[in-house]
Amino acid sequence: MKLKKRRHFNNARGGRMTVGSVTLFHQQIPREKFEALPEVQRYCFLLLGHIHNEISWLQRMAYIASRSGSHLGHLEGSGNMMQATFLARLLLGKLFEFQKVLRPEESPIRGFIGDYFRPTDKAAGATQVATILAHYESEEWIALARNKHFLHYPTLGDARPTLNDPNIEWHVEIAHGKKSSNTFYPTSDFMANYSWLRLTNSGLPVKALKHALKVERILAALTLSTLEQSIGHFVDTTLMHLSDHEVVKIRMGQSIHDMRLNYFVKI
Repeated sequence: MKLKKRRHFNNARGGRMTVGSVTLFHQQIPREKFEALPEVQRYCFLLLGHIHNEISWLQRMAYIASRSGSHLGHLEGSGNMMQATFLARLLLGKLFEFQKVLRPEESPIRGFIGDYFRPTDKAAGATQVATILAHYESEEWIALARNKHFLHYPTLGDARPTLNDPNIEWHVEIAHGKKSSNTFYPTSDFMANYSWLRLTNSGLPVKALKHALKVERILAALTLSTLEQSIGHFVDTTLMHLSDHEVVKIRMGQSIHDMRLNYFVKI
C-alpha cells in the first residue's frame, strides 16, 4: 500500500504544523420522525445537545487557555492567565446550571437520562444522576461561587474579605496600548479570582485553584459522557440507527495541543 505524504505548512511562529483531518459520522434525522416525538422528548433531546455543545466547547477553550501563558513575559502571561481563569469560572457556572435542571425529582431531563443512559438497565441511569449530584453536594462552594462570581459580578460585600485581607499586598498594575482592545487591568483580575477562590480555601488560593480545576475536570468529563450516552442511545433506539450515517472528513491545520489564545492582539 502506498502511503500518502504528510503535508506541512509554516505557522506564524516559524514552526511546522501537520495538516490532518478529523473524521465525523454525520446523521440527518428525517423531519417527520422528529416531529412525531412527544414534546417532552423533543425538549430533552435538543436541550441536552445544547448543554453538551456549550460544555464541550468551554472545556476545550479552557484547556487551550491554560496552556497559553507559561512561556510568556509577565504582562502577556497575566493576560493569558485571565483568559484561563475566566473560562474556568464560566465552565463551572454552566456545569452548575446543568445540575440545576437535573436535580428536581420531576425534571424531564432526569427522566430522559434515566431512560436512555443505559436502556437495558434503568437503574444505571438513576445511579448516574445520583453520582453527578453527589459531586455538587460535596463541593458546596460551587453553588456559592456560582451565585456570586461565575455568572455574576461580586458585590462590595462579596469582595470585602479580599479587599481587606491583611495578607495581600496590592501592587496595582495597568496596561494599555494604542488600541482599546489591548487595555488590561491585571490587579482587577486578581481581586475577582481571589474572591471566589477563598470560598474553596480561604487561606491558600493556589491550592484552592488546583482543587477547583480538578473538580471541574471531573464534572465536565462525567457530564459529557452522560449526555453523549443518553443522546446516542435515544437516537439509536428511537430515531435512527447510529450505523446509518455518512462519513465526513474536515481538514485541520493543527492539534488542540498546539493552539494558543492570546489576550493581547495586533489589529
